[in-house]
Amino acid sequence: MPTLDRRGFLRLTGAAAGAAVLTACGPNMAGKPGSSGGGLKINSFGGTFQSAVQSTVADAYTTKTGVGVDLITAISSDALTKMRAANNAFDLAYLDLAPLYQAKAAGLLQKLDRAQLPSLSELYPLAVDKDGYWVAELASMTGIVYHTERVKTPPKSWKDLWDPKYRGKVAISNVSGTAGYHFLAMAARLNGGSETAIDPGFAAIASLKPSLAAIYSTPDEMSKLLTSGEADIGVWYADRTSALKSSGAPVAFVRPQEGATAILSAMCLPAATSRAKDAHAYLDFQISSAVNGKFVQAIAEGPTNSKVTLPQQFLSANYVPYGQQEISSLIQLDSEAISKNLSAWITRWQQEIES
Repeated sequence: MPTLDRRGFLRLTGAAAGAAVLTACGPNMAGKPGSSGGGLKINSFGGTFQSAVQSTVADAYTTKTGVGVDLITAISSDALTKMRAANNAFDLAYLDLAPLYQAKAAGLLQKLDRAQLPSLSELYPLAVDKDGYWVAELASMTGIVYHTERVKTPPKSWKDLWDPKYRGKVAISNVSGTAGYHFLAMAARLNGGSETAIDPGFAAIASLKPSLAAIYSTPDEMSKLLTSGEADIGVWYADRTSALKSSGAPVAFVRPQEGATAILSAMCLPAATSRAKDAHAYLDFQISSAVNGKFVQAIAEGPTNSKVTLPQQFLSANYVPYGQQEISSLIQLDSEAISKNLSAWITRWQQEIES
C-alpha cells in the first residue's frame, strides 16, 4: 500500500530535497541532561516545516528543559519506512494521518498518556484522536482555488467545478496526492457515497473529464497551471494558495459551502521508544498555546490550540482555518478508511480516470 506525505511541506530547499536523512541539531544539545544518544529523535519534513520546528519548538524546548532534540529529515513515507525497519528509529514522529493509521495498524504506535499532556484540554476536538494515538499540531484545508482575473464570479460549491463554463479549464490532483483523494471522497459524498462507498466519486470525476485542463501530480505543477493560463480553477491547498498569492499571482482560495476538507499533521509515539516521558513533554510543549501560535505563523498554517490568538495582518495574508466556527466547519474525512483503500483507488484511477 502506498504511503502519503505532508503535501504542504514539499516546499523543500534543494539541499533538503536531495537528502535522504539530514540531522539538524539545536544549539548546545550535546551533554544536556536527558539527551542520551544525542537527543530526542524526531522526524521532520524538511524545508519550511523543519525550519519552523527548529526555531519555534526544538530550540526553545531544549533551552527550557535541557533535553536535546535531533530533527531527522524524513517525510511521512520515509518515516514510516524507517519505523517499519526499526521501531526505535524515532522517539516521536510527525506524520500525515493516512500513513499514521498504517503505522497504527502495523502495531508501531503506542497510545498517548493524557495525564502527561495538560495542554490537550485546550485543543480543538478535531486535533485529538478519539482513540488516543495522535495529536495534531497544525490545521490546513483543501478547497477550491481560482484565478481572480479569469474567473470573475467566485465559485461557492464543490459542484461548481462541473459547471460547463469551466470546460477545459479545471485542474485536479492525481488521487495519490492529498488534494486528489480529498476530492474523490468529496465527489463521492456529494453523490450519495462516502470513503467506504467510493463508486459515486469515481463516476462523478469521470463525468468531469471533458472539463479537465490537467491532472497534476505535485503542488508546483498546479502553480504553473494557474499562472500560465492553462487552468483557471481547481482543487488545491489553502497554504499553497497563500504562498502563490504572496508571490503576486492573482489567485484566491474558497472554502466551498459544503465545507473545505481538513488537513492535519499529527504527532505520535512509536511503540518502542525508551523516552516516552521526554516525548510527551515535547509534544505538550508544541501544542501549548504560546508555542503553537509561534509555530503556525512560521509556516502559515492554522493553529490547533483554541487559545491561540493570531494577528489580523497574518490572517489577511494567509488562508488558514482559525477560530471555533471555521475549525468546526471543516470536513473530517475518514483517514483510516482512506489508508486502507488508497492502493485500490490508485489502480482504479489509472484505469478509469487517466486512461
